[in-house]
Amino acid sequence: MNNELVSIIIPTHNAEKFVERCIDCIKKQTYSNYEVIIIDDGSTDNTVQNLKKSVSDDCRFKIYCQSNVGISATRNKGIGIAKGSYIVFVDIDDYVYKDYIEYLYSLIKKYNVEIATCTHQSLSPGGKVKIIENPKDYIIKTEEYFKRLGDKTLPYQLGVAPWGRMYKKSLFREINFPEGRKFEDSATTYKLYMKAETTAIGEDIKYLYYRNENSIVQKPFTKDRLEFLVSEREMVNELTARYPKIRQSMKRRYKYALMNTLAHIVISPNSKEFHDEQLLIRNKLMKSFYKNLFDRTNTKKDVLGLVSLRLGLPAYKVAFKFFKKMQKKDLI
Repeated sequence: MNNELVSIIIPTHNAEKFVERCIDCIKKQTYSNYEVIIIDDGSTDNTVQNLKKSVSDDCRFKIYCQSNVGISATRNKGIGIAKGSYIVFVDIDDYVYKDYIEYLYSLIKKYNVEIATCTHQSLSPGGKVKIIENPKDYIIKTEEYFKRLGDKTLPYQLGVAPWGRMYKKSLFREINFPEGRKFEDSATTYKLYMKAETTAIGEDIKYLYYRNENSIVQKPFTKDRLEFLVSEREMVNELTARYPKIRQSMKRRYKYALMNTLAHIVISPNSKEFHDEQLLIRNKLMKSFYKNLFDRTNTKKDVLGLVSLRLGLPAYKVAFKFFKKMQKKDLI
């Protein structure tokens, strides 16, 4: 196997308690020819100090500091600095297995593709890591990938997150993360897939995404979070224009985006500030209520959400909180 340089880009911001775990798993990578570009986006805690202490013994790690400009601009800066033939993103509060880079690189070479994707797992604090029995790897066209994404038939939580993938650096020519906007994954990853035309998928879990179960409930909803729907609509429109056969699948994807956004609004402590937005989203979903309700791709969560929404926004709020509680207990 070739041994080309891989650039690992790690954005950081006020993540002092995660530094040691993340840096440690990067240092243990079985693929050794890599550089690590760490860009601190204006941390006000001890993130930078902890980083300097953790990487002082390894010249492959470079730390860059900047005033807070957001995750998109930070990732773009990392891409501009990167010298590797391939790029990988890792979030500072997540964890990667020691063969994360080697696994993705082997898929790139095995299938002669420009993007390789591994399975990831989203974990709550104290959650158990899954073991995938008889994991497969295969190649899939971009059209099929997004059809299955909309139909919820992609395995193991595969989606559009920028991490958990290896990209040929040349894919980023003329493609940047949208600076000044949130939800940069929905706005960017699909463009890279369209440019690459195919991707290799490996079903082995190599990336652990740690989520804070309480953050959604405790954090007030802000208007800029509505940008998620803007990014999703752009993705749906561009993919449908390129691949007309997946129009229905992309409509499903947007339905899920509407339901997800509405759920985050209704459980927010400041939900009354977004009364008009709630009604607008509800009306959009109710226009095709029976078609949406009897969609064969629905999960139990989808059915519960749609039925409760039919009863009104208070019922939708109760249903979503119930689902999150059961999810946390691993009952569904």
